[in-house]
Amino acid sequence: MPKALSPPPLDPPPPPAQPSDPGVGQPTHRGNEIMLVEIAKLQSDAEYVKLHLSEFRGDMKDVRDRLARLEVNVSHLPSKGFIILVVTTALVFAGGLFTIAPKLQAWANGGSQTSTEQ
Repeated sequence: MPKALSPPPLDPPPPPAQPSDPGVGQPTHRGNEIMLVEIAKLQSDAEYVKLHLSEFRGDMKDVRDRLARLEVNVSHLPSKGFIILVVTTALVFAGGLFTIAPKLQAWANGGSQTSTEQ
């Protein structure tokens, strides 16, 4: 009699794949603790930023007040255009005096030089 064909033997199922990174996969209780610690750090950093931001705002108010006082103190000073005008006028006046100085000197000595020459 012919032999009946029996089904091939079944191989056992492969073991479930283990993630290579222990942090990858379903969250564990330890993962939740790490997340809570990180959130606490972020909250602490946010408080630190708030504190220094309020100090910065106070400093900026002080700078604004000082700038306003400086503008009041400087408002009476002459402008750059006025200073340039005065310096240019003084230079032109000094140049003119140097140009006509010999004639003025001769005029101041008067006729003494002209009469002795004649």
